[in-house]
Amino acid sequence: MHALNEWLLTSARAAIHLPTRTAVVADVHLGYAEARQRDGDAVPTVSVSAALAPLAAALGKQNVTRLVIAGDLFEAGATPALVSDLVAWSKRERIELAAIVPGNHDRRITTDTRLPVCSAFFQLGDWHIAHGDGELPAGRVVQGHEHPLMRWGNGLTAPCYLVAERHIVLPAYSADAAGVNVLHSDRWSEYRCGAIAGADVLDFGKLRDIRPQPRGSGRGSTKSRFATHRYR
Repeated sequence: MHALNEWLLTSARAAIHLPTRTAVVADVHLGYAEARQRDGDAVPTVSVSAALAPLAAALGKQNVTRLVIAGDLFEAGATPALVSDLVAWSKRERIELAAIVPGNHDRRITTDTRLPVCSAFFQLGDWHIAHGDGELPAGRVVQGHEHPLMRWGNGLTAPCYLVAERHIVLPAYSADAAGVNVLHSDRWSEYRCGAIAGADVLDFGKLRDIRPQPRGSGRGSTKSRFATHRYR
């Protein structure tokens, strides 16, 4: 799905800024399994390479080698082992870590000189890349933090992008990140919704027009429109 003449929104949950050939992702949450294990949960460990494999494949397909992280790169702080694995992955995949904007989960990230850490935001063309847990910079913004998701009561879910004229909200890259159902919030009603369905990102139009309608309204359910978009 293309957006605002500058962005390609991919099903790998990475937005590619076409003028600079730079990908932006948010809420990667590396080390999620290790954090769960420390809390006593029996969950399998996922390597950095495995967690980032879909991203590497998507960037290779689009011939993009620059990457910006819009916050929450790590789940519970930047441990030396995770940083080493991330640096090794970027070298092996020939992906330049152009900038990392710290998020609220990124404790100790500024103390590791191997990472290109910014302060509050990163300038990409005339866009500001921010995490979104604090006050946003003025101007055009791409952010993470919100974990937008379309969720229906029957268990059907779809991570999504939210797009306005000067604002893009990214889906969480991590599949372990809990999503916030944008169908039940007036906050994003004027934003366009790009829902991820398999290998596609589908433009559903403005959220105000795709919310589930009361029975008998004659407009059909959101589920049926999702199925139509996905399989046509």
